[in-house]
Formats: sequence, structure tokens, C-alpha cells
Amino acid sequence: MTTLMLLLGAVLALGVGVGLTLRRLYRPAASPGVASAHELTLALTCSPQETYRPMSRLFAEQDFAFLAGQPGSGTGLVKRLRRQRRGALRLYLREMRADFQRLYALCRLLARNSKDPSFATLVTQQALSFYSLFLILQLRCALGWFLHVRVDTVDLVTAFDRLAQAARASLPLAPESSLAVGAA
Repeated sequence: MTTLMLLLGAVLALGVGVGLTLRRLYRPAASPGVASAHELTLALTCSPQETYRPMSRLFAEQDFAFLAGQPGSGTGLVKRLRRQRRGALRLYLREMRADFQRLYALCRLLARNSKDPSFATLVTQQALSFYSLFLILQLRCALGWFLHVRVDTVDLVTAFDRLAQAARASLPLAPESSLAVGAA
């Protein structure tokens, strides 16, 4: 009976943890609206690939191997570096999520008046891809599993970049009035 209670408690704690993580992930971030197509174009000038490229190098094994091979460095120093890099990854993810949410809001406005029937589907697919990869990275950070972080961050940035490319392609076709802040 005690084993059953412990197992039930562990499952309940895991469910609460996942629920809180999902709530935090999908809660809308406070981000200022963009008022004009000109400002939206300026927001899309920098590629997510360029902006978030350093994120994929945070857990490069060469850095940790180099540090471990230095005289006088112990495992505590490597652990501290890993902990600091995990904090940096979380900051990157927070900023990326806010940027993605702004871009996603723009794409939803563009999809409303798009002449391309597959644009809304593309926007939805990229959003689902981004948020699922984002959740995986958040869980890896929380659990300390950094084996595939480099691949996951590249995939996350790629999903973000695809949405940005689609928005750039659709932006010149959208009428100015459809991009007003209150039009959502």
C-alpha cells in the first residue's frame, strides 16, 4: 500500500509540474503592439537565425572538456559553468518566446487577409512546432538534460525563422489597415 501511495504521489507531483510549466509557457507575454506596417517591417529585418545563433553554442562539449582539462579546475567549476549556461539559455528562451509571440500575432493578422489559402496552415504548423520544441527545451533545462540541446535549439530557431520568412513574404501583400494594433 505504501508503494502505491508513493507512486501516486510521484505521478501527481509530475502532473502538477508539467501543468505549471505549460501554464507558464502558454500564458500570453506582455508585449507592446506594433502600430504600423513600417514598424512591422523593421521588426522583421533581423533574421532569428542571426539573433539566436549563439544559443546553440551554449552547451558545446568542447568548452566543458577544455575547462575540465585546465590545471586547477575541478568538477565544481564545470558544474558552475553548466548552471550559468542553463541560466543564459533560459534568458534566451524567454526573449525568443516574446519575439515569437509578436511575430505570431503579426502572422495571425496577415492570415486574415492573405490570398494564399495555405498561409494560415503554415502559421499554425510553425507555431505548433515552435511551442513543442520550446516545451522540450524548457523541460531539458528544468531536468538538467543537455545532451541534445544544440540540435533542439537549431530546430527551434529554424521554426521561428520559417515563420519570419513567411511573414516577410506576406507583409507587402497585406493592406495597411489590416495591420492596426486593435485589429486582432
